[in-house]
Amino acid sequence: MDRKTGKLAFLAVAAAFSVGFIYLACVLPTGQIGFLAAASLFGVASVAEYGVGAGLLEYAASALLGFLLAPDKSYPLVYALFFGYYPALKALAERLRSRILGWALKLAVLNAALAAMLFLFSLTIFDLSRIGNSTIILFVLCNLVFVLFDLGVTKLIGLYRGRIRGWIRRGG
Repeated sequence: MDRKTGKLAFLAVAAAFSVGFIYLACVLPTGQIGFLAAASLFGVASVAEYGVGAGLLEYAASALLGFLLAPDKSYPLVYALFFGYYPALKALAERLRSRILGWALKLAVLNAALAAMLFLFSLTIFDLSRIGNSTIILFVLCNLVFVLFDLGVTKLIGLYRGRIRGWIRRGG
């Protein structure tokens, strides 16, 4: 198999697994956010193997297929706004010379996505005026959870590079 075919096959399988986890988030009664976070980990493998562009391609394919196939469209929306592009964003942010700038970029994107989600949901599901001061608490909690998620993804990237990548390349 030539390199381009292998890359395409890898990205297609990664997108398929991502869509599978998005679907599980829709149909199982618990662990929805966990399944969406797990769906983004296939983007981590795509970025690690083939770079940021490949990770974004996997994200676009999985988000589009998630919207087409998922019975509840709110889960693919959350994946698209928060989790899907994150591996590519993390790779780009961590290339910056300053760790502070990298964290500022990641947190700025998170907060913009959270504001976009609240705006979109306010148009369809609920009235934001009823939330009041809880919005501040929501942003603070989301930022704290995001930092923990980022640290966990960093550990998983190390695990992937150290063990899983070699296992995949040897053929399992």
